[in-house]
Amino acid sequence: MSKKYILGVDLGTSSIKASLLDLETHSILRESVELSVSYPDSFSAEQNPEDWWKGFCKLISQLRSRVGDLDKLSAIGLSGQMLGLVLLDKKGNPVRPCILWCDQRSYQEIEEIKEKVSLEELLKYTANTPLTGYWLPKILWLRKHEPPALSQTFKMLLPKDFLRLKLTGTFTTEVSDASSTFLFDVSNRRWSEKMIDLFEINRDTLPQVVESPEITGYVTPQASLETGLPEGIPVVGGGGDQSSGGIGLGVIHPGLVSCVLGTSGVVMAQTEEAKMDHQNRGLHSFCYSIPGKWFLMGCTLAAGGSYQWLFNSLAKLDKDLSFDKLNSLAGEVSPGSKGLVFLPYLIGERTPHSDPNARGVFFGLSYEHDIRHMIRSVIEGVAFSQRESVEILKSFSLTAQKLTLSGGAARSPLWCQVMADVMDMEVETTNIEDPASTGAAFIAGVGTGAFASFSEVCENFIQPVEHYQPDKRNSQLYQTLFEKYRALYQVLRGFYPDFVSLQKEII
Repeated sequence: MSKKYILGVDLGTSSIKASLLDLETHSILRESVELSVSYPDSFSAEQNPEDWWKGFCKLISQLRSRVGDLDKLSAIGLSGQMLGLVLLDKKGNPVRPCILWCDQRSYQEIEEIKEKVSLEELLKYTANTPLTGYWLPKILWLRKHEPPALSQTFKMLLPKDFLRLKLTGTFTTEVSDASSTFLFDVSNRRWSEKMIDLFEINRDTLPQVVESPEITGYVTPQASLETGLPEGIPVVGGGGDQSSGGIGLGVIHPGLVSCVLGTSGVVMAQTEEAKMDHQNRGLHSFCYSIPGKWFLMGCTLAAGGSYQWLFNSLAKLDKDLSFDKLNSLAGEVSPGSKGLVFLPYLIGERTPHSDPNARGVFFGLSYEHDIRHMIRSVIEGVAFSQRESVEILKSFSLTAQKLTLSGGAARSPLWCQVMADVMDMEVETTNIEDPASTGAAFIAGVGTGAFASFSEVCENFIQPVEHYQPDKRNSQLYQTLFEKYRALYQVLRGFYPDFVSLQKEII
C-alpha cells in the first residue's frame, strides 16, 4: 500500500495543531486542540506537559475521524514553542510544570550570567546574549528556589521533544530548538562544552541533539495503543516553531522575511552563517532546520497576546463580542488613532529591549478618544513592535521588498494593511494557515525522502493568496508615530522597576 500522508504537529502555547499533507492532491488537512496556560504571577508562565500529551492524543483522534485509520501515514515531524524547560525523572514523568518561553522570573539570573562571563565571550560560546526565556537562567533560578526539582531531574527536554519521548521513548532534540537553551554552540551546531563547564550543568541531563531532518525514532507499541497511530512510523527531528514556521512559509533563501503574529510576534530571516548581535537587543541567532543554515529572529512577547488581552477584557462587557467586531470597530477610525500610542509590553519585552520589567502603556489618551481608538492603537502598537525587529535585521544587511505574514492577523485585511503601511513594504499572505505544523511536515518529508529538497516541497504546497501595498501617506504618518513609539520606552524604562515592585505589594 503506497503511503499518502505526512503529519506535522506544532505544540503551541494556546493550542496544539496538526497539518496533514496529502502527497497525491498536494492539499493540507488541519486540526487543532486548545491548551491552557497558568500565570502564577505577573512574571511566570507554566504548562503541564501531560496536558500536551492529552491534547496530542485528542488531535490524532480528530484526524482519524476525518480520514479514517492513518495506515497511509509515512512520517511525523514535530514543531513546538521554543525555550520551554521540561524536567523529567527517570521514568520520564514531569518533575514540575514546564517553565514557558515567556516566563520572566529569572531576570536576576541574567545579571549573574553577565557578571560571570563577558557578553563577547557569551556571543563566542552561544552566538546569543542572555534572555530570561532561555534554559540557563531558568536552571539557575531553580537552583535557588526549587533545588529538589533539579535533584529529581534525570533529563531536560524542550516542549515538542516531550511529545517525541512519548512517541518514541527517546530523549532527543534537534539543532534549532537546542539553540534556545543558551547552552548550545550555535555556530558549530553542538552543545557548548564551555557553557556547560562554566555553569556546572550536568551533561547527562541534556538530550541527544541531531539535525532537523534526521529520523529520531519510531512510534512505539505503547504510543500506538494510546494514540491510535500505526506502530513503527518514523518521527523526524522537526524544529522549534519559528524555524519550522519559516520553512512552512517558504523562507528557504536569503532575502526573504516572514512575520508570524500569534501569541507572540516573530520576525525572522534565513542567514548563511551564525550572525551575532553585539548590541544586546534581544535578538535570537539560531540554527535553522535546514542543515548548514541559520536564522535571525526578533520576538515581541505579547503581540497577538495584547489583542487577546483586549478582547478578553471587553468580552466581560459584551458576551457577543468577536474578533471580527473588534477589527470592524478599529476600522472606523483613521490611521494613527488620533495620536494614541500603545506599548505592547504586557509581560515584559524581548526584542529590542530585553527588559522583563517593561509594562504595557496607552499614551496620549484624551476626551477625543474612545474604545475604537484604543483597539486600533493596539494593532498599530503591535505593528510598531514588529517593525523594530525588521529594523534590526536591516542592520545586518538583511533586506526584503516583501514581508510574508501569517498567524491570526493574516486573516484580517485591516491588520495586513496596517502592517504594510507601518513597514512601508508589500505584505503577502499565503494558503498556509499554520506554518509551524506545515513546516514540520515539510521537514519530515525531506528527511524521509518523500521530497528531494525543501524547494520541491515548498513549490508543491505553498501558494500566495493576497498582496497588500503600502499607502505612502499612511506610511509617512506611521513613520512619525514610530519614532514617538520608540522614544516612549526610553523615557519610561527607568520607572518600570519601581512600578513592578509596587504591583507585587498591592493585593
